[in-house]
Amino acid sequence: MLRGVLPKPYHEYIGVGFDGRCCRFLGVDYVDIKRLIEEGRSDDDILQWCYQHGRRPNDEEVFIWNLFMEKRGWRDDDSPLVQREKESIGMGHRDEIQTLFDFYDFDEGRKE
Repeated sequence: MLRGVLPKPYHEYIGVGFDGRCCRFLGVDYVDIKRLIEEGRSDDDILQWCYQHGRRPNDEEVFIWNLFMEKRGWRDDDSPLVQREKESIGMGHRDEIQTLFDFYDFDEGRKE
């Protein structure tokens, strides 16, 4: 968002969507992460900061987190959101788009 490249429809989810969920997983506040980004810190620096000021999940927790996020929107409480988002860009009929990550890949042009 700071660079002005985040699509406008995503703005309402800043700090509460996937990034908010990630902050809660790491035990840090989004406002702190935003400040670090504004300071120009690298992704690696920010992750290390999270480990120092929040929590450092173990390999098993990261594995579970990744699987959870990959499936977000598939047969869960975000399923209606996936359908609404698909319909908003004329892809309501595309059954292969089942998760939020699937939707973002199509919406951002990584898949057709």
